[in-house]
Amino acid sequence: MGAPDSLEGPSTLFLSGDDAEAKRTVGGLLAELGWPAESLLDLGGITTARGQEHYSLLFLGIAGAIGTYGFGIRVVPPTRS
Repeated sequence: MGAPDSLEGPSTLFLSGDDAEAKRTVGGLLAELGWPAESLLDLGGITTARGQEHYSLLFLGIAGAIGTYGFGIRVVPPTRS
């Protein structure tokens, strides 16, 4: 997380929470670490954090499959026509 330029391509970081100012603060801290604003995806209120908690299981499965924890996930939206 502290070295976004160590990945071959862009990743998506998820934000959840009911406090807009807190999310702006976190976004600023991530920017200081080198994450571009387009990498941040605000999922909404704090109830959306449950999905991120479950992401840890997916993360461990992927890490086991590829043999490293050094990877990112990217949300790829459909093309606009």
